[in-house]
Amino acid sequence: MHHATPGRSGWVRKAIGWFLLAAGIAGCVLPIIPGIPLAIAGLIILGRDYAWARSLQRRVKRKVVEMRRRARTRRSSPTIVTARPAAESEGDS
Repeated sequence: MHHATPGRSGWVRKAIGWFLLAAGIAGCVLPIIPGIPLAIAGLIILGRDYAWARSLQRRVKRKVVEMRRRARTRRSSPTIVTARPAAESEGDS
């Protein structure tokens, strides 16, 4: 039975994380690649090994939570519609 050594699996995990992060960054420019989900996946994987990735992951999470909160606030706030008075014609009297 073949078991991967911890160093080897760590290297593979890092390579996959870097690949996903690079593809995510490229996807922010290229219209075909879904950039943001790939970048987030790369950060999640790299976060196991790098403190900067965990920090960036927390910042992204805070931004997403804030954006969702703002979207819910906008959706739930009532829209105020005001009626404009009809234009009076000058020659009707």
